Amino acid sequence: MELRQALICTILHEFNGERSIYGALHLLKGKKSAQTIQDGAFFNLLPYFGLFPTLTRQELEKEVDILIQTGQAVVGETDKVSLTKHGILELQQFHEKHRFLKDLQAWKYNASTEIVWLRIRLFIQTITNVAAGIKGFYPITHHTDIQTWVKQQLVLETDRTNKLAQISKQLTEFLSECTEVQALIFVHQLSGVKQIGLTRQQLSEHLKLSLEEVRIYHIATLHRLFAKLEEEPISFSDLIFFMEGQRQELILTESARQTFTLLKEGHTIGSICEKRKLKKSTVEDHIVELAIQHPQFSIRPFVTTEMEEEIMYWANTLHTSRLREIKEKVTNEISYFMIRLVLARKKVKNET
Repeated sequence: MELRQALICTILHEFNGERSIYGALHLLKGKKSAQTIQDGAFFNLLPYFGLFPTLTRQELEKEVDILIQTGQAVVGETDKVSLTKHGILELQQFHEKHRFLKDLQAWKYNASTEIVWLRIRLFIQTITNVAAGIKGFYPITHHTDIQTWVKQQLVLETDRTNKLAQISKQLTEFLSECTEVQALIFVHQLSGVKQIGLTRQQLSEHLKLSLEEVRIYHIATLHRLFAKLEEEPISFSDLIFFMEGQRQELILTESARQTFTLLKEGHTIGSICEKRKLKKSTVEDHIVELAIQHPQFSIRPFVTTEMEEEIMYWANTLHTSRLREIKEKVTNEISYFMIRLVLARKKVKNET
């Protein structure tokens, strides 16, 4: 089982026949629609959001066909696929051998990943050369914003040799907790004095991994680093500045953002529908989206504590996020919207 296929399997397994294979496609491509975001939250799949932005419908279907032909998956309802016992076993073994996948937090960090990585690479390249008395070198990026940021940081550093030593020490400490492959991929991409870091193509050939595997290993390492910096900012005080200004903003659809503004002004669902000429279900989608992305957003105006407890009781008892099954058990006044809202909030609490 290859990496991309394994991640497709992971999503299909979590869907458990409740969503189509195209739900997996939208998740891996990072489609910022209310349905995809809700699926990511309900099924604990946001760590994989947007990992394969160029994945096509045809490529996904081909991977699923292979899973079916090899007996790892079976077709259920229209476009819905579930893993067989054989497929589940293969997937478990894959995750056991590729523990770095647990480091992925794509939904949380994707927007910052490339920016912070370029900062790290250019800062280390620059401070290494400056400390060695070398003024002229070919920068690893011509990204103007990155170059400006690095120059600003260097102006603030009076003891550059010590700063370089501390960065090296803290990166070494961090990488010692990663897998050997993660550490190799990270370090070998760095440039120094008269030394240019390897490309991912070169790393692919050197480590006998696919380009896709090198990319995902690398992303997982950075996500692990970002999480570590958030958890232990004092222990990694000489690395935390790389995250400057990269606080995650709410990734709301524009329509949901407008609804959020009106909610903060005190509007009800009904008045928002009237003001914006939207269906009630559309505004409800926006509110669920807010519950997923905004941990401080209160769901209490839309569902009582007693209703929330009843919904969670049946969700836990039935071991499902399937809305219809839960709706059949709860009291009549509890709507599908309330169930979705409570499940969304539960997922957010589990991830924070």
